[in-house]
Amino acid sequence: MNKIKIYLLAVLFFALVLVVYADEIEPLIYQYENPPITVAFSEHLTITPERQQGIADELAGITPNPLIVPGNSTPSNIICTLFGHNLAPTTVVTVTHHKVRQYVPRCYMEVYDVTYCTRCDYTTKELTNDFYYDCCPED
Repeated sequence: MNKIKIYLLAVLFFALVLVVYADEIEPLIYQYENPPITVAFSEHLTITPERQQGIADELAGITPNPLIVPGNSTPSNIICTLFGHNLAPTTVVTVTHHKVRQYVPRCYMEVYDVTYCTRCDYTTKELTNDFYYDCCPED
């Protein structure tokens, strides 16, 4: 009877591990209709969904976010002022602007390195690559 319980717990454990692993493979994608823009995060971030939505909105050009700066760190709370920012590993974010041109290649992609502080609202973005490519059919 104990062996059966151990086998069932082992199967349950591996099933849960596979579900969590599969969930982390899929990037987080934000779709915007007007203008047609797709923002895709390469990995799950350890920040609130509201803050991640704000990063996506700012990168898509929907709403400018004054907390996202292109340069050096500026402390925004007392902990970061005293001890400096606790920066999370840089994540890659792609921004695809659909149907930018009338003919092929129609879409424009920007690739950003985004770094954020886990203790405050400080976030940086750095454009690392941009190019046109074919992803949308001609009208």
